[in-house]
Amino acid sequence: MTWTGKNEVLDEVISRAELERMLDEAGATYTSRRIPAGAMVFWSGEPDGNHYYVESGSVELYGVDAAGRKKVIDRYGPGMFFGFHILRDTNLTMSTAQCLEDSRILAIPKESFFKLLRGGSDFSEYCVRYLFGLLSMQTNEMLNQSFYVTAQRVPMLLAKLAAERLAEGAAQQTVVLPYSNNDIADMLGVSRNSVTSAISRLQAQGVIEKQRSAIRIIDAQRLVEIAQLEQE
Repeated sequence: MTWTGKNEVLDEVISRAELERMLDEAGATYTSRRIPAGAMVFWSGEPDGNHYYVESGSVELYGVDAAGRKKVIDRYGPGMFFGFHILRDTNLTMSTAQCLEDSRILAIPKESFFKLLRGGSDFSEYCVRYLFGLLSMQTNEMLNQSFYVTAQRVPMLLAKLAAERLAEGAAQQTVVLPYSNNDIADMLGVSRNSVTSAISRLQAQGVIEKQRSAIRIIDAQRLVEIAQLEQE
């Protein structure tokens, strides 16, 4: 679910039972919504007065520039929150949220969100840690964009994604990343053609194998070495 710059803070999850306890203690309310795959939770630039919790399914947050280029900001799974735009006075969203699969989402109105912040120390601490993690991630991504070209950033990203899979228990010889070239381009906010060129280069080096809508890591250690060399 995560990629370049993510850390353990952004991977923290809260169970629904734990969230309901905090909501009850703060006297806060919420509504539960079933949203089908492909449907939008909110659109960029439109007012939306809710904070959101993913009970099941997954949600992608992304932005699109004037030329139609897409940049994926994050993907959220069960136990994760999104929708911090309600910290703005206008409630205007700065990105679009779309369900990647059939999902159940809890919508917490702005008034209730602030009740949680003021009355629930656990939730307040979680939000501070999450927002700090988000700031750290975005700072790291900004530096990567400044210092490295796409040919360098692709192996760096793939190495981190592969490391996540291995940490989750995948066998080193069977690491398969379920991402297409378009997905990688969206994560990095670059053109598909530049990603395709970088992927082809890695494939020619015998490090990866491009499959349909997936990338199989043939030599994870070599991929890490290439990524490290690119950063020097």
